[in-house]
Amino acid sequence: MCGICVPYCPTFALSRNEADGPRGRISLALGLAEGTLAANPDVVAHLDGCLTCRACESVCPSQVQYGALIDEVRGALAQNVFSATTSLNESTQPKAAQHRWTLWRNRIFSQRQTFGRLWAVLTFFERMHLGGFIRRFGGRFGQALPPQTPSRLPRRFRPNQVANLQPANAKKVGLFIGCTGESLNSDAVRASIRVLNALGYAVEIPKVQVCCGAMHQHGGDLERAAALRAENRTVFGGADLTALLVIGTACAGELLREANSVPVIEITDFLAEIPDAEWSPLPPNPARVAIHLPCSQTRMLKQPASTERLLQKIPGLKIVPLATNNRCCGAAGLHLLMYPEQADTLRTPKLIELNELKPDFVVSANIGCATHIAAGLGAPVVHPVELVAMGL
Repeated sequence: MCGICVPYCPTFALSRNEADGPRGRISLALGLAEGTLAANPDVVAHLDGCLTCRACESVCPSQVQYGALIDEVRGALAQNVFSATTSLNESTQPKAAQHRWTLWRNRIFSQRQTFGRLWAVLTFFERMHLGGFIRRFGGRFGQALPPQTPSRLPRRFRPNQVANLQPANAKKVGLFIGCTGESLNSDAVRASIRVLNALGYAVEIPKVQVCCGAMHQHGGDLERAAALRAENRTVFGGADLTALLVIGTACAGELLREANSVPVIEITDFLAEIPDAEWSPLPPNPARVAIHLPCSQTRMLKQPASTERLLQKIPGLKIVPLATNNRCCGAAGLHLLMYPEQADTLRTPKLIELNELKPDFVVSANIGCATHIAAGLGAPVVHPVELVAMGL
């Protein structure tokens, strides 16, 4: 309750409302738990508005585990544990919008193959030069699309169909490609396979891998999130792997919530740790690269230097970390869809900085952040491994 964290909270910085900061949200949670506060739509809106960026945790002298607390509160709200003066099932506009995106989460966004098929339709429209129409009239989903839609992951790269060129005794790693691996993040998947094969690793991508559960965890469906983590633990646990590499910092953080039989490592950090002697020389690249650091990379994984260390393996690259990396970009999983105005406002300082820097490339190790920034910037934001793959 000391309030040291409050100035670091991005949502409090926007509204200047105590209920939109970590101290205020903890007070709301305490009131709900003690029964002195009703779970009405206004209270729920303040709690739902949290980005779970965990900036507050990074400065808390008492080491309050705020991220776990807000997840538990949302889980309790979803289960209608707290008393309410107004039914949370009423069709108020905020709750109706949240319900709509929850359905999208469960039926499309967390279903890799379904999302891939939808993506194939979107890329078809792109080839027909109708992409602008979708972005203009596709509602918030259309506005959130990147300026260029990567083509769906080709069949030869899809799970259980990766053609490994390595000998049978090569080190084998599992690759977790996430819900967007056959759609939004397909370029990063192709690049990851290429780089890992070049380093002598055989790549295993089980077809039956499922969503990491991050969207469910932060959306109050804790039981489903735990079930998804357990399913992935089983899928990758019996595959005789050196490590399970994860494309996406948020997915890596989610899978690391529980112990696994093989090391779970975010791919940027894994590649950055490989000694230079094991790399074939990469050609010089004089490009200027702006690094965006996702909150999940800096505060959940606590690996703020991984992207820069990996890119330093490319000779001649001019690396510029964004000065605004201390603030969340506003993507925060489904937050950019559920709270579009807040998400876009939080993104604005980064767009201003990038427009001033005019880098040749912008990189981010999280697909949600990359997509959100790219949509506002009007230019692609790539995964760091994609830059490395360009030199192979």
